[in-house]
Amino acid sequence: MLNVQQILEEGLLKLENAKGKPAQVGFDITLKAVNKIGNRVAFNVYSGGPIGKVLRDKTQLTTYTPIDTMNLEGNEGWMLHPGTYDLVFNEGCKIPNNRVAFIKQRSSLWRNGALINSPVFDPGFETDNMGTTMLVTEPIFIEKDARVAQIYFHECDPAEEYNGQWQGDKQRENQQP
Repeated sequence: MLNVQQILEEGLLKLENAKGKPAQVGFDITLKAVNKIGNRVAFNVYSGGPIGKVLRDKTQLTTYTPIDTMNLEGNEGWMLHPGTYDLVFNEGCKIPNNRVAFIKQRSSLWRNGALINSPVFDPGFETDNMGTTMLVTEPIFIEKDARVAQIYFHECDPAEEYNGQWQGDKQRENQQP
């Protein structure tokens, strides 16, 4: 696993709009925006909107609805109820072909019933604003720009050039209403 000094020296993160900070292992990343994933109104009931599809060659996303911020006790942020959410971070990444990254929630979320467990951020992946999903099991308020997760990197054998569906976050841009 790379230490934070290696992450910063190698320029693996795009920090122009960063609100996070170096951590003991990796880099703390901060919340920029939240979208509700899906449109279910009850367990296993389809309410008529687009459904997510995982096909052999492409993934089609379900409905993503932006969540507006609110003010709670003088703090701007999101009041989230149990469900699944798409998170957008202030920080981006530029992963070379010999590195791979993962994002995990900070313990402050875990202890409040929220779980972030990212997929693999592949070698060659690049985006201005990283994102992943969060499962919320109990109501939680999260302040805008709060440090909610940590990204960490591992060395890997050099991979072929990445040009996947999510490169540059183009898929999310195409899904917004």
